[in-house]
Amino acid sequence: METVGTRELKQNPQAVIQRVLSSDEEIEITTHGRPTGVRLVADRPQRARWVPAHALADLRPLDAEDAVELRELIAAHRDDAEPRDPWEDRA
Repeated sequence: METVGTRELKQNPQAVIQRVLSSDEEIEITTHGRPTGVRLVADRPQRARWVPAHALADLRPLDAEDAVELRELIAAHRDDAEPRDPWEDRA
């Protein structure tokens, strides 16, 4: 993640904002090189990112058993009429 010091942000806020908007990435604000806990993030849906061809080459198709298991898992969760809180079992 890119960082920007408070001095740079104070001196040229428009340039920092343009960097956030053009890169669609977060910029963390620092003071004297230490993170302040503040990040600048563009408030808009991000563009779809392309997947590199070499990553697609590593994918394998589902075999018949995996496809059936996946369909069963999806069907089982679709039939749930009432949403359940996953944390309610913790006391």
